[in-house]
Amino acid sequence: MTLTVVGGLPAVGKTTVCREVLSLRVQARPQSRPPTWLRIDSIEQALRDSGEMLPGMPAGAGYYAAAAVARDVLASGGDVLVECVNPLPITRRLWEETASAVDARFLTVELICSDVAEHRRRARQRAGDIEGLEPPTWQEITHRDYAPWPEADLHLDTARLTAAEAARAVIDLGLADGVR
Repeated sequence: MTLTVVGGLPAVGKTTVCREVLSLRVQARPQSRPPTWLRIDSIEQALRDSGEMLPGMPAGAGYYAAAAVARDVLASGGDVLVECVNPLPITRRLWEETASAVDARFLTVELICSDVAEHRRRARQRAGDIEGLEPPTWQEITHRDYAPWPEADLHLDTARLTAAEAARAVIDLGLADGVR
């Protein structure tokens, strides 16, 4: 059982890399159950759609809901891939505590896009794939409360790596594929 958390600012490529991790994992082990992919944006949008979380409210509810689901999946022997901004030490501790509670392996990955022009282009040109969710603007991204994540196990720059290369780095670490 492995909990892999992929974090980083919006528009750095988290969704693309996570999709690639899942694709590579299925290709490598077609008979095994792929990781359960938990997207905080999907969970938070569902909460907003339900009326339980208003737009602009703090998003802790999505993280706590995802952590509860992750704990259940891990306890049943499954692997979990979480995609979230994971902006602050408090959210990062939540994932560590989740993995620890069920004695799961724990991998943390921070994605960045060091090319500011490319990051801005991605932010401006991306189309959301979660119904009802409006992707943040470049200004919202640059003003977001986000603390660097020096203690992450892996730091990947999506301005220098393709999504496939970044996904391979996650898998090669040995935790995302349950090998280590």
